Amino acid sequence: MLELNGTLIVLLVSFLLFMWALNLVFVKPVAAVLAARASNIEGDLNAARDMRKQAEEKTDSYQKGLGSVREQAQAIINTAIGEAQEKRNKEMEKVMEEGRQKLEAARRTLSEEKTKLMDGLVEEEVKLVNMMLEKLLGPGHASSLSQDQGLVRKTLEEAL
Repeated sequence: MLELNGTLIVLLVSFLLFMWALNLVFVKPVAAVLAARASNIEGDLNAARDMRKQAEEKTDSYQKGLGSVREQAQAIINTAIGEAQEKRNKEMEKVMEEGRQKLEAARRTLSEEKTKLMDGLVEEEVKLVNMMLEKLLGPGHASSLSQDQGLVRKTLEEAL
C-alpha cells in the first residue's frame, strides 16, 4: 500500500516551494503584464469609441453645414437665374421695341414712297389719257375734257 516516509514529505515540500517560486517568478509577472495589457486594450477601446463618437458628431456637423451651404448655393443659383431671366426679358423687350420702331419707320417710308409713286403714276396717267384723247378727238376737243386726278388715283389704288 501507500507508505508515508520522509521522501514523500521532502518531495511535497520541494513541490510546494517550486510552485511558490514559480508563482513568484513567472505567474505573478505574467499576470501583471496580462492585466496591464487588458487594461491598455480596454483604455484603447474606450478611446476608440470616444474618437468614433467625436468623428460621427463632426461628420454630422459637416453634413449639416454642407447641407446649409448647398441650400445657400442653390438659393444663389436660383437668384442668379431669376436675374438673368429678367435681364433677358428686358433685353428682349428692348429688341422687340427697336424692331417695332424700325418696322414702323419702314412702313412710314414705304407709305411715303407709295404716295410719291402714286402721285407720279396719276400724273403720267393723266398725261397719257390726254395724249390719247388728243390723238383720237383732235387737239381742240381734248382740252375740253379734263381728267379728275382723284378719280384716277382711286382707280389705280383699286387696281393695285
